Amino acid sequence: MEKIPPKKVIDAIDKSKGPVVASDLATSAGISLTQARKDLTTLASLTRGDIAVSSDGDLIYTFPSDVNSVLSSNSAKFRAMTTWKEKILPPLFYATKVGFGVVLLVSLFAIFSSIFFIMTSGGGNRDDDRRDDRRGGGMPMGFGGFFGPSPFDFFYYRPYYSRYYYSPTDSRSRRDPEEMGFLESVFSYVFGDGDPNGDVEERRLALVGEMIRQNGGAVTAEQLAPFCDDAPMPLDNGEEERAYVDESFVLPIVTQLDGEPQVTDEGDIVYVFPELMKTSTSKSVPNRSSEERRESRILRLAGLDEDAPTEVIKRLLMMNGISTRGALERGDLVDILEEVLPDDNSSDVDVDDPTLLTEREYKFSLASSIQTILAGGLGVVNLGGALYLGNLLGQYALYGVRLPSYMGLVQQFFPLLLAYAVLFNAIPLVRNIWLSRQNVKIQQRNEVRRSWKSLLEQKAGSVKRKMMAAARMGKKLKQLGAGGRDIVFDTSKDFAEIETVKEKDEMKEFDKLLEEKAWE
Repeated sequence: MEKIPPKKVIDAIDKSKGPVVASDLATSAGISLTQARKDLTTLASLTRGDIAVSSDGDLIYTFPSDVNSVLSSNSAKFRAMTTWKEKILPPLFYATKVGFGVVLLVSLFAIFSSIFFIMTSGGGNRDDDRRDDRRGGGMPMGFGGFFGPSPFDFFYYRPYYSRYYYSPTDSRSRRDPEEMGFLESVFSYVFGDGDPNGDVEERRLALVGEMIRQNGGAVTAEQLAPFCDDAPMPLDNGEEERAYVDESFVLPIVTQLDGEPQVTDEGDIVYVFPELMKTSTSKSVPNRSSEERRESRILRLAGLDEDAPTEVIKRLLMMNGISTRGALERGDLVDILEEVLPDDNSSDVDVDDPTLLTEREYKFSLASSIQTILAGGLGVVNLGGALYLGNLLGQYALYGVRLPSYMGLVQQFFPLLLAYAVLFNAIPLVRNIWLSRQNVKIQQRNEVRRSWKSLLEQKAGSVKRKMMAAARMGKKLKQLGAGGRDIVFDTSKDFAEIETVKEKDEMKEFDKLLEEKAWE
């Protein structure tokens, strides 16, 4: 059974609104050229798309206007995957996160209610106490017999106080409706919120592909370095000449985008990407300004597409009760949207810089500070209560006493409660240490990339020489299938029709040559 291409590929094809070639898909979806060719072939088969072949052997794909709808009607596997990812998995994952928070509350209730019942049931009449003392079989309840008063008494015993440390009815505890719920925040506190750089490879290839096209398909290792992971820190010792013998850090990108290393007359290496210089559109390579990148970032933060219509932006603001008075142009609406969006993602601005790849740092939790502190505090309380309850149950186990009904159930499942309490506190601790180390590595990689970008801006010494050599080797984008002149085969047309188009084009070229001769 054929593997369904990922959603990012299908969405990129839908946005193309026309013929697609592998290089266009690779740069827009952020995938390798090899993967782009496979996905295009698979989608053409599943959607009954058309394939045209140019005179140079390049394949040009044409798909229906709505690829998602066609796939849903033609592929049962795609329908099942869509149903699972969009309708089943999200609520299932949400239920899992909420359920984890519920387990914490259940654990707290089970532990401290058991402590309360044991403490109260251990206070029998004094005659029984005296008899137990004479037999020597009396069991001290809690830490009182061995270590003094229990440090957890204030959680369940308040003869003189009525106020609690946390009141859910406190008006100050109200939160923003878009904020993460507490039960979700418990899961976030323990396990985090996923990898912020899960799309780093896609962003890398998309940014590199655009940069290569803007430079005519010929670039140097220094130009690729701001997008690599293992690039060394550039030399910065004031020397005009900089020699980098080992350029292996560019090989992953060169391999995925079908690059070819070529040696110049000066002995420098220039990487040429001929496949990327082919396109099926008549548009030139976009070179977005900083204002366009800012608008794109704001729209994505608001959950909108980068090319969202102005009316959609205005409708979103009005639906949230935000006034758009005085907003005459699209830019005004974007400014209003930026003001009302939360600013906790402002550190991601550099992520949208197309001149280098910036990785996002891990955050311990996306929950609010209050929720994180509350979840951590309850986890510590739960662990302390579990240890104290273990001490109590251990005394009963020492005498072989099996507690009845509810208490017996807690006694039976106590190992699970203890394991949950220990892991609830251990996982965030270990995860925090791991995140700190990962963030240090991310900061180092980002710093190296920024250093390479700064070096490129200086254009000094051998860097300038290599970039000039690469510029001389660059070419313009070649549009495939323009007017059907270089198409030798097309599944959407009869062979006779293709031949007719070619004959007309040849006659036009012949007439053009005659006119040029006549003017000589």
